[in-house]
Amino acid sequence: MSRPDQEDALVIRVLVIDDDDIAREAMRTVLVRAGFDVSELATPIGATSVIKRDGITVVALDINMPTINGDKLAKLLRDNSQLSNLGIVLVSGCDIEQLSAIGKRVGADGIVSKSKLHVALAPAVERAVALRAARGGAASPSSSTFPTAGPPSSTRRPR
Repeated sequence: MSRPDQEDALVIRVLVIDDDDIAREAMRTVLVRAGFDVSELATPIGATSVIKRDGITVVALDINMPTINGDKLAKLLRDNSQLSNLGIVLVSGCDIEQLSAIGKRVGADGIVSKSKLHVALAPAVERAVALRAARGGAASPSSSTFPTAGPPSSTRRPR
């Protein structure tokens, strides 16, 4: 039997930030079904505090929000040396090529079109965790790619 702190280290904690209640709930549902521990914010205000307090592993972040755009928040998070191991997945309904360019510019670990949430979000979160682990937490916006292969399913929380 493993100790609680060992099990806790295997849990991927995802913070979903989206001002749209329906989209936020859809993301939460997909991620919970995939075995992730999910927190939510309707606004990016206070995100850094929640990330640090709750030991968030990955942020799934909408691009278009009224208080601060997700790409600006992603850049702020990426530039924060205390959050170098944080995975960032950008989510948007915008054109996928535009989303990819934004993701590369801000150093995101993945991108997901809102129209593909049900099939693409959980694998994107897993890839973000794998990329952060492989980089040792080092952020490198210019080297961001959005690979199609995911890590082993052992990174998920046991169901």
